[in-house]
Amino acid sequence: MDTPSVKEILHHHQLRVTSGRCDVIQLFLASSYALSAKDLENQLPQYDRVTLYRTLHTFIEKGILHLIPHDGGLAYFGLSDEIRQLLTDKETATRTHHAEHIHFTCTACGRTKCLPDNLVPEVTLPENYQTSEVALLVKGQCPECQ
Repeated sequence: MDTPSVKEILHHHQLRVTSGRCDVIQLFLASSYALSAKDLENQLPQYDRVTLYRTLHTFIEKGILHLIPHDGGLAYFGLSDEIRQLLTDKETATRTHHAEHIHFTCTACGRTKCLPDNLVPEVTLPENYQTSEVALLVKGQCPECQ
């Protein structure tokens, strides 16, 4: 099965193809871990901060990226489950639901990684409480740092 191109991902989400958007998606596709806005600024110095933040915001809005909880003060971003599924199986990608998955942060190297095969367990709240989002961040050491 063919892997979708960056342009196909943008078209699939009704976004205009620009060099900035293509470069940001390409960076996420090449990375095996979550990226911060600062990572993007460092790795894509040809774009100003405002452009990068607008691109991140648009990608979150359109479901290309998702925000990852982090207690270090920085926001981290990762490819959405929908994009991960598009990359592995184009035919079933339209049936993707947005299950909340676990994130792992290495206490040695500081990298955060999505663990899409590990879903956040269902949380039951007391009466009159309403869930808007559930996030689970696990900390430990990644295989490279052990």
